Amino acid sequence: MDNPLIPESIIIGCTQLEIVAGHQQLQDLYWSESFKNWILRFSINVSGIDERSIPHTTNWYMLIDPLYPRGSIGIYPDKVNSITQTYQHMNENKLVEHFPWRLGKICTDWDNGQLELLSDTEEQMDSDQRISWHVERLKKWLLAASNNSLVNSGDYFELPHSYYDGELFIAFAEEQKHLIQWNGMKSRSGLVSLKEIPEYKNALFVSDFFDRKSNMIQTYSWGKLIGTSFEPILYYGVWVLLPFLPISHPWTYPKTIKELEAICKKHHFDIWREIYGHMHVFREQERHNYLLIGFQIPQSVGEENVIVHWISIEIAKLTKKVNKITGFRRANDFYFQRDRINHLHPEKSLKYVRTENWSKESVLSRGRLNEKVHHDSVFLIGAGALGSAIGELLSRTGISKIIVCDNDILKVGNLSRHTLGINHLSMNKAEALSYRINYNNVHTWSVAITSAFPNLSEDEVEVLESQDVIIDTTGSDAVIDFLYSFDWTLPKRFVSVSLGFGAKRMFVFLSNKHPFPRQSFYNFLRPWIELEREENKDIILPREGIGCYHPLFPARSDDIWMMAGLAIKEIEAWWIQPFGSNIFAVYEQQHINGLPAGVLLKRREVF
Repeated sequence: MDNPLIPESIIIGCTQLEIVAGHQQLQDLYWSESFKNWILRFSINVSGIDERSIPHTTNWYMLIDPLYPRGSIGIYPDKVNSITQTYQHMNENKLVEHFPWRLGKICTDWDNGQLELLSDTEEQMDSDQRISWHVERLKKWLLAASNNSLVNSGDYFELPHSYYDGELFIAFAEEQKHLIQWNGMKSRSGLVSLKEIPEYKNALFVSDFFDRKSNMIQTYSWGKLIGTSFEPILYYGVWVLLPFLPISHPWTYPKTIKELEAICKKHHFDIWREIYGHMHVFREQERHNYLLIGFQIPQSVGEENVIVHWISIEIAKLTKKVNKITGFRRANDFYFQRDRINHLHPEKSLKYVRTENWSKESVLSRGRLNEKVHHDSVFLIGAGALGSAIGELLSRTGISKIIVCDNDILKVGNLSRHTLGINHLSMNKAEALSYRINYNNVHTWSVAITSAFPNLSEDEVEVLESQDVIIDTTGSDAVIDFLYSFDWTLPKRFVSVSLGFGAKRMFVFLSNKHPFPRQSFYNFLRPWIELEREENKDIILPREGIGCYHPLFPARSDDIWMMAGLAIKEIEAWWIQPFGSNIFAVYEQQHINGLPAGVLLKRREVF
């Protein structure tokens, strides 16, 4: 395919490079059909560079998005006369045969964290300035890299970037509390169990760590989906916890066994001696043989370590049965020496497998409820439109255990405002919602009770009694009456959330009283119910199907979900206060000239 016409915006941007000190264009700008980008090859000369690490003049490729000045800009080292090592704020500088450049993309993008400190100005998005801005940024990066000043104390700590073959990854769940436990252990290595579950074909989940005597010394609290998955497959690997960072200069994981040994030797650590007694697992398993290497890392450079991070190396199946030769007392000694010639040869490249920290802290880092409520368990009565929305929000914001109770079946009419989908039709709502909740969060444990509340069996009553917070979303008087009359053996926290006609209003009742204050509930709610009836007395309710009249409660999904979100906020503020005030709150949607104007708190009573 012939080169398309170069966009005028890119021509203008490249023209500005003529005034960038040290820049020289090496090749005419051209279009790459393979990469769907415009390609600019150039060299840059930077004064002040420490030539012991980086040459004054280096060659580079710039990939420019055809939507320029929008879209991405990437700068990569040339295979000729450029940097070959990997530094901080840079992708692994890998050499790939079919690419004309190395893969070590420099982090010059405006939103790439601490590199902002290397520039006095934000990224310029004008067509005449954006390309030259990135080249100027590259010059600052090269100068800092040569002087070993890409990061400073207080910067967020950054692990080396790596490229991985295949889609498989290993998930662990390290939190700050685990660091204290690791520091109190004498064991530095052992076996680790890895769980493969049908729901995640491309993942292995770290489950339990064992010491030399096969005692379990560490475990992760996964949710129901992983913790009790049907037909899981269990593999065993080897773990070793290093008292140092296994990172080669400038900033990369070791590439070969020889490099790994050198790093360990530098810190007087014999990795093979440490894990020798556990390596039998690599001779017994046919697949999924992994060495997990752990090390402590800080939140910010120069600060104390706060968490353990794990990287994983795939180990080929080692020698199992060979003819023993003279000079080795134990067969394992011979096997190991044989493997040092083959699979564990010093020049053997290390094959890393991607690892990710799926701890609760990491999974919920984008937003979660106050940590004080995470370990409380919830009994959710009602898995209808409102109940499903509240259950969904609770599971995605950190509640670890949710029991869902409802005997209703999901019908096609429910889909217009329910969180469940067409694949759940004809299923019990509680079962389907519980199943979905377990999929929402790998640290949530949800089960279903398919009985009609309050018609529970003795075992189901025991489950109810063992939960911390009871949330009713049914709008049913029978449920309220039961919460009052039931002989609770332990104090509970009660929540009732209900909606008015069309979800125009929401009524939230929060109580720490024992038993449930039924009369107060009705006294607060009754005036609002009468108001609802008066306002809507002339409205004909919609119906479902043909024939017998089945009135339906009208409310759109966006109204229900909006109110559910507000309910969570109201509940959280009350929840974090241990057995504090009792609250009745009314929220009401507002409209001005027919347009939405938000939701107003119409009333809040504290009693």
